[in-house]
Amino acid sequence: MTNTLAERLKTRPCFGVSCRLTRTTDIAAMLRDCGYDWMFLDLEHGPLSMDQITQTALAGVEAGVTPLVRMADAAPGPIHRVLSNGAMGIIVPHVDDPETAAAVARQCRFPPLGERSVPGIIPQLGYMPRTFADAAKLLDPVTMCAVMIESRAAVAAVDEIASVEGIDILFVGASDLTFQLGKPSAYGDPEVVDAMQKVAEAAQRHGKISGFGGVADATMARRYIDMGMHFVLAGNDQTMFLQGARARLAALTGNT
Repeated sequence: MTNTLAERLKTRPCFGVSCRLTRTTDIAAMLRDCGYDWMFLDLEHGPLSMDQITQTALAGVEAGVTPLVRMADAAPGPIHRVLSNGAMGIIVPHVDDPETAAAVARQCRFPPLGERSVPGIIPQLGYMPRTFADAAKLLDPVTMCAVMIESRAAVAAVDEIASVEGIDILFVGASDLTFQLGKPSAYGDPEVVDAMQKVAEAAQRHGKISGFGGVADATMARRYIDMGMHFVLAGNDQTMFLQGARARLAALTGNT
């Protein structure tokens, strides 16, 4: 597997879109042709079924738009299920300590590196004959494991979380973090900026990738990208559609 998300993240920011509104797999090719690198499929807050998520994930694999699934929590069973059916990585919310991070990381790698369950077939790799040993060698290096930093406790423990073997990405859930810090939606508040800086620096110290989602203001988002936070959730399809639809109507009616 070449030109993987892991490889791209080493050299440049990579941008993703949360697929909340879309119910068909066309979204994968659309995101590819718009220049996006990855897609965010949401089992924590999103409305999509597991069937829709796995079909969209496989379309993402085919399109070269890496599908990552945000889990509802750190439970191993659902993690194994999405990784067995199209996902090329997971994003686990509310990881506040290194012990939880280590438990999550173990679910993303096959033994002896971790505890990922071996399925009957791995559709991400296609349908040519392949041994499970060969499949594991291909998938272990490219399966992304991201943990969400979105609380005061997680920021305080971020250096220990970043040191956990098998964690690839520290992903700040900026909206939840601002609420946890008592600064709802204040993405430019000095305490929020300081927390983001701590995450970026911890990731750099330990050779990991940092990123964020939830920052709608492009100027503020670029500030965080300039800190070295390269795993960027640009927005969600629903908001993008509404913005585009309103802008188009305003252009046609002159009501700007």
